[in-house]
Amino acid sequence: MGVTNSLERALALLELLEQTPGGLRNAEISRELKIPRSTCSYIAARLEQKGYLRREEGTQRYQIGLKTVALAHGALRELGFRTMAEPVLYRLASDTGMSAGIGVLQQGRVLLVDRVEGPGFVREVVRRQIPRGRTREQRDIGREMNVHTTALGKVLLAFLPERQRTDLLRDLVLTRRTSKTIVSKAKLIAELAEVRRQGYATAEEEEYAGVRSLGAPIYDTARMVRAAVALNGSLTEPAWNNPAVLVEWIQEAAAEISKRSRFA
Repeated sequence: MGVTNSLERALALLELLEQTPGGLRNAEISRELKIPRSTCSYIAARLEQKGYLRREEGTQRYQIGLKTVALAHGALRELGFRTMAEPVLYRLASDTGMSAGIGVLQQGRVLLVDRVEGPGFVREVVRRQIPRGRTREQRDIGREMNVHTTALGKVLLAFLPERQRTDLLRDLVLTRRTSKTIVSKAKLIAELAEVRRQGYATAEEEEYAGVRSLGAPIYDTARMVRAAVALNGSLTEPAWNNPAVLVEWIQEAAAEISKRSRFA
């Protein structure tokens, strides 16, 4: 029981720090996790010793260590299809001027497993003008996103087997991210039905103000949706003026990734 308890606390500590840019001191971690300071100090010290955490000398704040980065890259490598999909993502980004990414469903959340930035975004970064509403943390590969506010999430949720979708929706909390976020389950269910009918999903300023996304499903050989691909860009991107063309491109990209990947 003690080992399990310690393991659960260590995992909770890692998850807390992953969600806290800048890190936390031991007392703050202890307070957040509601565990004794001495216990917290012991667990953090062991994780630091193994490289899963690092501690800033001046502030004494614990932060995620590089060992976790190596684990994350190992997990992403095992997905297999990323290497096959990247040429398609680069082509999408080049043709549209927007960012292209791939996500998978994990424990009711979207996990971003690959992303290619569009030329417009790169130009803005070079000019030191970071796009509104899209910080580095929000763009990092490996981050988790809501299923109900993103095109990736809507695709993954819409094409789940009905029983799994019903179970996930039952426990899903529709957190409001912007004034346009869907917070009604009835409305979300209706939109998911439309996603299944048309074969793609859109999200209009539902996660970040001023940002629109368009996504399509990636299938395996059994015609089960295993991942999704999406385009993301500001509402002012010229490519949005031709929505029918974008839908065609994203669906063709999804079909090509399905064919190229280990899923096929």
